[in-house]
Amino acid sequence: MKDKSAPNKQRAIVTVSGFAILLVAFAAFSLVPYLKTVSDLKSQIASINADLQKNAQQRAQLEELKPKVQLISMQVSNYDRLVPRNQDLGSFLEQLSQELDNAGLNNTTKRALPPTILGKCQQLPIEIKGTGSYAQFHRFLKRLESLDRMSSVSRLTLESDVPMNGNVTIDLTLSIYNTKPAL
Repeated sequence: MKDKSAPNKQRAIVTVSGFAILLVAFAAFSLVPYLKTVSDLKSQIASINADLQKNAQQRAQLEELKPKVQLISMQVSNYDRLVPRNQDLGSFLEQLSQELDNAGLNNTTKRALPPTILGKCQQLPIEIKGTGSYAQFHRFLKRLESLDRMSSVSRLTLESDVPMNGNVTIDLTLSIYNTKPAL
């Protein structure tokens, strides 16, 4: 009698081998690529999170810099009016004389003092003396602000006249600035 268990054993071995091959094929063609894709995605997520943190830090730095940039922009917005390239003192003195006359100040004198070197620019002081009412002097200062070339008052002395007639004697040094002349 033949052993019936031998073909059953072979069938069982073939069946188990087939399932094993299917399992290996499934792992090789489905599970491994899936795990690799999951690993790649996790790596990309980590990279994107690192980029987001870096961007958040840069945004915080940018927010800190914005007020500084605004301040610097405000400080240099009138630079061309404050420190023009030309040294055209004559046209400024002419405008200054016109504004002194328009304000109604009397007995005015103007004279340019020697320039003071300030790094890449120079300060040109102009001494102005005159008499008039305080209102006239105030009007002159207001008109001075509207000139094309900006200036600053470096020294100011106001003295009321002895007869107390409402007039003041003005002695001021007005400074304008320009780039230092090339040597």
